[in-house]
Amino acid sequence: MAMKFFNKKVYIVPGNAHRFRTEHDAIYYCNQHGIDTSTIEKYDSIKEYDRWIELQKMQADGRISDLRRQVEYEIIPEQFEMAHVRDRVINDWMVENEHYHTRREAEAYCREHGLQFASITKSHRTEPVYKKVVYEQNAVYTADFVFVENGVTVVEDCKSEFTRKEKDYVLRRKLMLHVHGIRIVET
Repeated sequence: MAMKFFNKKVYIVPGNAHRFRTEHDAIYYCNQHGIDTSTIEKYDSIKEYDRWIELQKMQADGRISDLRRQVEYEIIPEQFEMAHVRDRVINDWMVENEHYHTRREAEAYCREHGLQFASITKSHRTEPVYKKVVYEQNAVYTADFVFVENGVTVVEDCKSEFTRKEKDYVLRRKLMLHVHGIRIVET
């Protein structure tokens, strides 16, 4: 299946050397061979898959460590406000200027002090209820690969010449540097 800028997604079933071009084909293969479909790995391009294989070899050789893929970094937190949802009615029970939350507590006070239940008065008050309402979702940058090389954490992304210039990617790359102090290595 072709993506924008002619990148082709690749679907890999662990333990199988074949690269599937569609997710449907990979799922069909898994169903035919009794393999759990949640093990299917998705790569946005052949270049990304080849780089993953190369990085796995580098980790096996001991040149890098702590290799991970598809690591998310939050670059803009969610924006929210406290919005008034409704008013809640609260009943107060009073006995001799003492406030109780329930009638049972007021009656217990009356029993302890030898008062009649008729001395219990009920009052209502309203209290506003607020709820956290998200009006902008958070923005995340998903790095293709993260690994440690010579004691330094490296964040790497496989990009073609076209996607390196894409406005969305450029903005996220700049935010990663500004927010986290991380320079993205582009391969």
